[in-house]
Amino acid sequence: MNIYQTILFVTLAGTVGSAPLSQKLDIMDKDTVEQAHSFISKILADIPTTHAAWINYKSLTLDQPSSDLQFLKNSTIPAAPQLKSISDNFTLEMCLARIVDGLNLHLNLLKVISKAPTMNQTKEVPELQAEIQDLLYLIFELQDQAGYEQAMDNQLQTLKHSLAEPLKDEFMTKMMAHLTLQQLQVFSCDVLRSILSIRSSTSSMPVSETPNTVQQCGTAAGR
Repeated sequence: MNIYQTILFVTLAGTVGSAPLSQKLDIMDKDTVEQAHSFISKILADIPTTHAAWINYKSLTLDQPSSDLQFLKNSTIPAAPQLKSISDNFTLEMCLARIVDGLNLHLNLLKVISKAPTMNQTKEVPELQAEIQDLLYLIFELQDQAGYEQAMDNQLQTLKHSLAEPLKDEFMTKMMAHLTLQQLQVFSCDVLRSILSIRSSTSSMPVSETPNTVQQCGTAAGR
């Protein structure tokens, strides 16, 4: 790349980086947004199936109020990033970055917990992990299309170390798996709302959800 190409590249990158929200949304590929919507809907649909297959304690149900186990959750499972409506104070860049952080967090939690010797191996868990990973790649694409930087994920080793002791106990491992899936469900509902907001701004297609997804997110919001 010669000096003129370099100047042109920097200028274009700066233009994309400083563009207003409407231009950012116009830059985003509508098909990528649609695929992201499809994947988050599938993740939400598969969380209950994964919970039922992975956790065999009848006292641990996905619709159980999180307040019942809040102290244990706070002491074992890292909290998910908070998502808000896109605005001047919570930009599209911040929204996508937090979606990435949250997806990475839950993907890494599932990786660590699934390797615990006390956990039964089911096909549903790796399938859910694959869906989260695919959605993560799509969010990376949206960040790239908008000209946003992508942060590196260095969390897995930290989680392996911090969760090593609790994962030695079978009940604690099941409890952590339950809390992870419960938190993933709530976070995924927030991701769905964010993607629907982006989708409505990049497409003239009507926004609609299946009754099960609406009910699931309504239940998650009430926890």
